[in-house]
Amino acid sequence: MKRRYTAAAAMMMVMGLCASASAAATVDKTLDNYTLDGVIVEADAVRNKFGDINTEQSYYRTGGDVHVITSQTLEKRHYQQLGDALKTIPGVQIQSPGGYRGGEYGNAQTHTIVSINGDARVVVLIDGRRLDNTAGCAVASSSASSSKAMVDINQITSMDNIDKIEVIKGPGASIYGADATGGVINIITKKGGQKTTGSIDYSAGSWNKRNYGMSVSGGSDDGKLKVFMSGRRETGGNSHYKDGLTGVNHTWAQTAYKEDSINARVDYDFDDTHRLTVAYSHLQGDDDYPFTAPYYKYLTPTEWERIKQYYHQGRYGNEQNPGYRNLWLMWTGAYSAYNKNNYDVTYSFNKENGMESFIRYYKQNERYWGSFGGGDGDLKAPLPFTKEWDEWEKTNYVGRNYRSYYYELKNDGVQLQLAKSVGIHDLLTTWTYDKSKYFNVHTRTNQKSVVERDSVLGYIQDKIHINDHWDITPSVRYSYYNDFSRTSRDGAKWNSAESTTTITPTLNTQYAFDDTASMYLGYTKVYRPLRVSDYDSTNGSASAGLEDEKGDVWTVGVRKDFSDKTSVSMHYDYTKMSNAIARYSVWDKDVKDFKNKYVNAKEDKKSFNFTISQKFNEHLGLNLNYSHACDEWKAKNGMQFDPDLSGLKGNVNSAINKLRPQNIYTADLTYENDKLSVSLFGNYYTGLNTEAYTSNRFFVLDLAANYEFKKNWILYGTVSNLTNQAWENTYTYYNGIGSWPQPGRSFMLGVKYKF
Repeated sequence: MKRRYTAAAAMMMVMGLCASASAAATVDKTLDNYTLDGVIVEADAVRNKFGDINTEQSYYRTGGDVHVITSQTLEKRHYQQLGDALKTIPGVQIQSPGGYRGGEYGNAQTHTIVSINGDARVVVLIDGRRLDNTAGCAVASSSASSSKAMVDINQITSMDNIDKIEVIKGPGASIYGADATGGVINIITKKGGQKTTGSIDYSAGSWNKRNYGMSVSGGSDDGKLKVFMSGRRETGGNSHYKDGLTGVNHTWAQTAYKEDSINARVDYDFDDTHRLTVAYSHLQGDDDYPFTAPYYKYLTPTEWERIKQYYHQGRYGNEQNPGYRNLWLMWTGAYSAYNKNNYDVTYSFNKENGMESFIRYYKQNERYWGSFGGGDGDLKAPLPFTKEWDEWEKTNYVGRNYRSYYYELKNDGVQLQLAKSVGIHDLLTTWTYDKSKYFNVHTRTNQKSVVERDSVLGYIQDKIHINDHWDITPSVRYSYYNDFSRTSRDGAKWNSAESTTTITPTLNTQYAFDDTASMYLGYTKVYRPLRVSDYDSTNGSASAGLEDEKGDVWTVGVRKDFSDKTSVSMHYDYTKMSNAIARYSVWDKDVKDFKNKYVNAKEDKKSFNFTISQKFNEHLGLNLNYSHACDEWKAKNGMQFDPDLSGLKGNVNSAINKLRPQNIYTADLTYENDKLSVSLFGNYYTGLNTEAYTSNRFFVLDLAANYEFKKNWILYGTVSNLTNQAWENTYTYYNGIGSWPQPGRSFMLGVKYKF
């Protein structure tokens, strides 16, 4: 691994220095605020003394590798979804089903998952408020399943509502949770200004995609009242993709979508330190749901009949029944829908040295439902995509009025934050009480399941300014989770064995050698409680005696500006979990055989990022990055992983390290002048396992252009997957290779009018 890191770093250094490349120019170190027509304007990429971009919430960081996607970048690149923006951050990987948006509740492979440096245990926030639910999770039915993610990153909020995106890798934002093992993503929303402004946005493109957006911002003459509102509708038809197995382009049937969003925020400043903020966010989707793409090798009359016969003989999965996933073509009318309504009321009553004191009440209400359509058991179903199939499909179509499943997630919470600056000490404490609820109705029997969990989360930190160059921040986090209360579908009630209380310390430090160089060091003890699906539904005991996840994370990084055009940064973190949850083959002494179980295990993870940034001139820049992550798991409690490894059928080390890219290279080439902005972004993934993916490497290019052709009129365009690469980033052994292909080449053209 050391040789790999050294070689990669040397290669990236040579590439950067020979090309004199950089994605972003170094900006002024002083905060540049000024008044224009009564509106306070802040420079978009102003950096602090440690080289990190400032945001209105950046003071709560305590170190670590920080990246901020600024409002200017979001404005010029016209990302359609949050995941599109996040994949440009070094070390951030997005996994998704590919050609469709609908995600089945509890099925991780059908949702868009974000990981940071190979770890999906990422806390996602809006304006510093957590979005996950401790009683249930839409992304994965169990924290021990194939993902530890807690939210679908593309089901957070509309891009129209986002002002900046702050990504903090490692333990540099422990204020947001003891379970932020991989890091934190903080979405900072837009707020109104004193002057009335707005925009109307329309774009259209491949596969009948249409986007309609509108926003308005304004305030009172005295500047105390500020209002921002936005609304958007996005629709699309069946997507296309290039099959990595055959090299043939296909239309992916039943992948159309319709998604709507409404956002509103009102701020009222009573004076310089007292402010009331009320925010509302609505997001809903009504999307077709194909589950997986067909396996065209087995779409012949003979193979189609075999697949159906095997299915009725009890042969499931691609290994027992090759081409098994073609059965889901019978899911005529299958869909996945969600509706989210989130409220947030915050009263800020003090501000010292950038830290706010406030009290906040929030309420989240999320509903998920859908249908599996006509089903997959009809032996008389004709071969798909024939004239006979068209007639069968019409006859067996199941409309949107039918539901196969229905779920609700609810959160109510109160958060109190107090801040005080005393000499060289900046003291901060925050306390949150959260009441989470999960609700499910079994549509065929009308039986209901209810799960509830309360939690209290506390945090205290002291940011000590040793001198103008050096900060040390010790902190401690308190976490309390009561035992689950559950009512099962048959009416039985139970509680889990016990409540959990834990205290996790953190220590971070940052040091600026001068205006051009800085470094950070960090340590945190991490803790992630068991999720409700880790418990047996009959008696409430943890499956296989599972314990809460616990461990330690160390991180170190350095940044150096060699000139006002050239900079280099490196980040390394090491995660050592004394207890993590894995689901892989282990030896069962009772049956004397290897079985698939949920197990407690030890986990060691190492990750590395290396970035070169340089400016060619005032218009042209390039950013290059290399990222690598590697896990090593060891069984504990007397168990052992399967010693007779057979590719992906083997233990966790085989599956984890080979089911994701071992190396990710990114390049971001940008050109900007007064009216034109163009970016070409490339992702190069290597080290993939060809037992799971159609190639061991994928190279994907995206292009975006933004041109102000007339005052207040902007013409823009984007091209995704410019070279029409056949590629995937998600796999399951059950469904087989190439199940979730990413979209092929597509474009969007749009016009935006500002007033």
